Amino acid sequence: MIQLLTILFCLAALVVEFFSVFWGWVILALPAVFLLITFFGVRGKKWEYIPELSDDANRMLQKFGHYYAMPFAGKDFSASASTVQFAAVAIGLIGVFKGFWWGIAIVAINWFLMAFLSRAFNPSNFLVDQNEYFAHDEIISYMVERQKSRQND
Repeated sequence: MIQLLTILFCLAALVVEFFSVFWGWVILALPAVFLLITFFGVRGKKWEYIPELSDDANRMLQKFGHYYAMPFAGKDFSASASTVQFAAVAIGLIGVFKGFWWGIAIVAINWFLMAFLSRAFNPSNFLVDQNEYFAHDEIISYMVERQKSRQND
């Protein structure tokens, strides 16, 4: 649902950008700010240490616990951040053709910020090394086993 709303905001920003560079960026900033606020909100929760998991898995759970608690929401928010990231490039290009050169700096900042948020909301798409793969698989296996044991009770 968030992805759909983000797409609508991005399309509106693209259309408005042809008429007003400032308001195009303002419209695009709304979903970006929403994603930032959501990120800081979900990062505030501390996840408890699970003795059955390795230290690497517990570290990953502390860092990305929100994803493991709500994976579909994490994927949706990650896709939304990517959408804002690429829409900013299109809006920046339109702005450059209209003489708004500051748009290049805004695009660069937005690009790195939304890339960070995209990974932070859904780490499974952006695992960087074998330790993260193993830790991710360990957490998923633990959650599946825990769910099976709850179903059997």
